[in-house]
Amino acid sequence: MDTRSIATMARNRRIIWGGGVGLAVGLIGFPLVLMSVWPGVDHSPWSINTMVLAAGVTLCTLSYIGIRLAVSAFTDDRVSPPDNRPYLVAGGAAAIAVLCLVIAVMG
Repeated sequence: MDTRSIATMARNRRIIWGGGVGLAVGLIGFPLVLMSVWPGVDHSPWSINTMVLAAGVTLCTLSYIGIRLAVSAFTDDRVSPPDNRPYLVAGGAAAIAVLCLVIAVMG
């Protein structure tokens, strides 16, 4: 019988932290995406609107990665963990957000 705590087992840590962080980051990123594409919300410079959208996409992609890791751990790797594509999307969106922030600050 295994008497270790749930939080000390590697698989359970992946489930708890991956799911929890993925859900929390997604709850921050999804409203940013909605706010940037909603017609009634006006961010007058285009760079600010693009920065908000790119930051939201970055957070939503990181949320996808965390939740996919949790699902992978929950199913004992019958569902594969994320490959390189979500990391590239998150990195690209973060780079666009930083570039738009620099343009907004300098302009």
